Amino acid sequence: MTVSEREIIDVHVHMNPFWRMDADAKRTLEEHSADFERKVELARNPERFLEYLDEQNVATAAIINYVSPILGYTHATNEWAAAFRSEASESERVLAFGGFDPRVADDPTAELDRILDEFELDGVKIHPPHQGISANDYRDDPDTRNLEELRQLYARCAEADVPVMFHTGTSIFSGARSRYADPMPLDDVAVDFPDLNIIMAHGGRPMYTEEAWFLLRRHENVYLDISSFPPSNLLEYFPEIERVDDRVLFGSDWPGPMVPDIGDNAAIVEELELPENTIDRILRTNAESVFDI
Repeated sequence: MTVSEREIIDVHVHMNPFWRMDADAKRTLEEHSADFERKVELARNPERFLEYLDEQNVATAAIINYVSPILGYTHATNEWAAAFRSEASESERVLAFGGFDPRVADDPTAELDRILDEFELDGVKIHPPHQGISANDYRDDPDTRNLEELRQLYARCAEADVPVMFHTGTSIFSGARSRYADPMPLDDVAVDFPDLNIIMAHGGRPMYTEEAWFLLRRHENVYLDISSFPPSNLLEYFPEIERVDDRVLFGSDWPGPMVPDIGDNAAIVEELELPENTIDRILRTNAESVFDI
């Protein structure tokens, strides 16, 4: 194992209550994830997770949880994520993301209150291919569904300085709808909520990286989370990434399907033909700014 020489911040780690997963989704994860039971053990024991972070030279990790009928995760995952963070003895090393879907919440406004006021989550994740919604579905026009509660989510997160992360690109899980993989709906969100920090997870990989690049160049409040990219191929997808290096965040997607350990991922980023200050920004300092660490 090669571990990054720097203490890094990983903004995309899937520490989830795997035992709550839909059986088919869990089977997919088991088939494509080595030593899956060990990862389940880490999800049940925050202290063991911190030990893993130490092994990988990770200073802080964001655990990414969200609402997904495909995976079997409900809004109850928000409370789980908050509890996992608080149960870690060094809770400041864990950033807890939760999810939101106004169509399946009993009381969407009360759910937002829990996310932002009761649980004080560090971020919110929207997964369009898993949820079957578009990021701009709050708009009242022929192509969207006027989900006004999404507008409330973005407005409240902007006011609270809580970033919203969006999955962009495809998913291997059965039932994922790839027509929602295009990141372009984020253009509306960035225009309508210029004070909202928008994290574009996966950069539209593999088929929408040009759209992702356009959004990065156009909007100063859009960040690229490089999780799910094989780090050695990052410059093939984004050869001019240095031009936006103040808005690129390291994410591993561990322990997602076929994803190596966090330290291995980070070490490959260090080997890219990029200036040292760019690598520092990607692996740590940009995340410090976004999350006020």
